Amino acid sequence: MSDSPQPGIYLIVEFDWPRPFTPEVGELAKQLHNIVQDKSWIKEVVAASGGIGKGPSSVWIFWLENYAALDTLMNDRENEVSQVYTKFFSGMSLVNDKIRGEVLFI
Repeated sequence: MSDSPQPGIYLIVEFDWPRPFTPEVGELAKQLHNIVQDKSWIKEVVAASGGIGKGPSSVWIFWLENYAALDTLMNDRENEVSQVYTKFFSGMSLVNDKIRGEVLFI
């Protein structure tokens, strides 16, 4: 096994909140925020309002360990993080996601 750093994967999710905004939607956002904390396969998560350029009004960026972590997040319906992720984003009025590989300068 190599000691050199391995690049991660970025999942960039741009979305618009549903209208009207309900307390249930706010609770799901809180659940998603809380459940991604301290997971070894999730390096970091950033959420922001204002979006990126033209398009949806908000963004969440998931910095993941590798493609296996991406698959877990998006497709493993037995994983609690995936369940909350799917429930949260399925309620949004518009969702655009992008997957990008991390670039390491070594």
